[in-house]
Amino acid sequence: MQTSNIITLTTDFGGADSYVGQMKGAALTIDPDVRLVDLCHGVPPQDVRAGSYVLESGYGAFPAGTIHVAVVDPGVGTDRRMVAVQAGQHFFLAPDNGLLTRVLRRERLVAAHLIQHDSFLGPRRSTTFAGRDVFAPAAAWMCRGIDLDRLGPPASELVELDPGSERLELGRAVRIPVVHVDHFGSVVLDVRIEALTSVLGHAPDERTSLRLSAERGQVTRFRTTYARAEGAEPFFLINSAGYLEVAVRGGRADEALGLRPGMHPELRIG
Repeated sequence: MQTSNIITLTTDFGGADSYVGQMKGAALTIDPDVRLVDLCHGVPPQDVRAGSYVLESGYGAFPAGTIHVAVVDPGVGTDRRMVAVQAGQHFFLAPDNGLLTRVLRRERLVAAHLIQHDSFLGPRRSTTFAGRDVFAPAAAWMCRGIDLDRLGPPASELVELDPGSERLELGRAVRIPVVHVDHFGSVVLDVRIEALTSVLGHAPDERTSLRLSAERGQVTRFRTTYARAEGAEPFFLINSAGYLEVAVRGGRADEALGLRPGMHPELRIG
């Protein structure tokens, strides 16, 4: 499959340093015609699980052939592998640390190769900045037509994140990870609509019985959109990425409920 000339960037680098700019410079040095798109640089530092969610929620907005570079890499400089993957109609370059887990649960894995061949890496090889020295250059070479198999040998089984969630069951309370808190303070739970629909026997609606117990309160109401909520009471909805979310209209659900990524509040369905 032919790649496009679009490269998206997802990192935990933030915007206070030159790291993102250096990655873009490394790519442009190899292919001045590449189109670089910032998907997100606000992933919480070293939070691979949140990075996996952000990548999954965003890649599908791009055309087939897009190359997605994702760098949330607490193991940088160690023997953790660096991989280039085709999944469905998209390409992904990332550390093999579980960052691609959610994408690979949604897309068929077509090919996976290690990124190893020096010809397609940057001229500098810092032990602390694979984003600039490995992933951005390799992505730019792919925009110029280099196939995955020229980057390195086939990769064996890729690392996957532990699901982290108990199995959903009707009428039983289970612990569910908070996978992400967005800019508005809305709390994303690690429950996809498909799993919720399977347990309920139908798509969730405003009659659905759900109860989330958190440090500072409970959530029991389901709404189909933000505008249908009333007052400052937290409520459930299915967000645009297909995950169960808790929000507060005009406020922050994370602060109202005392929730943050990595916590496991209790959820009861039915």
